[in-house]
Order: sequence, then structure tokens, then C-alpha cells
Amino acid sequence: MTALLLDGPTGRLARSSLVLLLLAAIGVFHVWSRTRVVAVGYALGELQREHVALTAEHDRLRIEVETLRSPAVLERVARSRLGMAPPAPGAVSAAGPRFAVAGEGGRGMDGLRHPSGPAEPSRSDVREVAARTAAPPVVLARRAPSSGR
Repeated sequence: MTALLLDGPTGRLARSSLVLLLLAAIGVFHVWSRTRVVAVGYALGELQREHVALTAEHDRLRIEVETLRSPAVLERVARSRLGMAPPAPGAVSAAGPRFAVAGEGGRGMDGLRHPSGPAEPSRSDVREVAARTAAPPVVLARRAPSSGR
């Protein structure tokens, strides 16, 4: 059961070698960690510059959107690019809240007495069609009860 003895000249050499190896390993680790810190610092600086640039672009685009939403710019774009113009005087009539009159086929809603279209026949049209297509009335006679044969 002899263990490695660190006594004597060989033991002192072994201890010195072990301490030197440990110090070298610590030195290599320190240099490696410092290079990693520097590399990550450069990457962080690049990301911060990119963040500043993107924030500036975001602010510029937000201002552009708000500018384009202004009524004056909207009107200018509508007239120049889309060829739109305000309606002629009298071309627009406002419909107020009015009540429909039963049997008028939708007329009276806007106050203009528009004629009803094919999807909405007026009451008189319905009566005319019903009168033309009506079959003569059928008269049914009732039989007297049978006398139990």
C-alpha cells in the first residue's frame, strides 16, 4: 500500500510540476474567457447599433403613416392618383329616418316615391297577377248521410 510519496527531490519536482500545470491551465482559461468576453462585447455593440438604426426607421415610418392619414394628403391622393372628385351639387340626397307605409312596396322610405323593382312588387301588381291567374271558385256539395245499407 504504497501511495505516491511527495517527499524528497522527486516529490518536490512532482509538486512543482503539478502547481505549474495548474497555473498554466488557469492562465489558458483566463485568456480564453477574456477573448470570449471581447468577442461578445463586439457582437453586443453591433446589435446595439442595429437597434438604434431600426428604432430610427420605425419612428420615421410612424411619422410617414401619420402624415399620410391627414385629410389634406388623403384628398390630394384621391384626386391625383385615383381620379376622384367631390359629387356634383344635388347628386347626393340624404335619407332621413322615415317610416314605411304598409302596402306601398318600399316607396315612401326615401321620400322620392321610387317605383318598385322586380324583386319587390307593389301591392297593386300582386292583385293584378292574382286576378289574372285565379281559377274559378270550386263549389263543393255536401252529401246527405247514407242510410246505413
